[in-house]
Amino acid sequence: MSCPPPAPTLVLALGNPDRGDDGVGQAVLRDLTARGGLPQEVEVLDGGLAGLETCLLLQGRRQALIVDAAEMGLTPGEWRSLEVGESLLAGELRPGVLHSAGLREALQLAAALNELPERVTVFAVQPGRIDWGSGLTWPVSQAVPAVGAAIQERILLDKDGCSDGKDPDHR
Repeated sequence: MSCPPPAPTLVLALGNPDRGDDGVGQAVLRDLTARGGLPQEVEVLDGGLAGLETCLLLQGRRQALIVDAAEMGLTPGEWRSLEVGESLLAGELRPGVLHSAGLREALQLAAALNELPERVTVFAVQPGRIDWGSGLTWPVSQAVPAVGAAIQERILLDKDGCSDGKDPDHR
């Protein structure tokens, strides 16, 4: 018996919801799922605290959209979409841009194994509080619908891997 191939598009949340704003990825997944209307070719997955094993989740994908809290020196709740390219993989961005300590290394490993999707976008949200305790701070919770809408828009604009050049980068 063989396993079916993975969905071409993966929406992956990283983080720990028991560490305050580090749970923003999971909150965005709940928002996105509640919106509905995602094509059948999209898999939505909670990656939790995945490190290098994130590389395995990317295998066979055409596109990956990753949501995580990231220390970027912005105001809590501000967010950016970061296209993963050579500069990010080479580590040329300042330290702390990607919150998950293993994400950059997992992406580098996927690239080395020729398993990196054609397009990888990290939706990074500036946290206000990352300490023990569940629940998002108010500014980060206010960003959740905007990030969910941007991911949905990205997916719906990118039909069959042919982006029309519109790249929603809401902040």
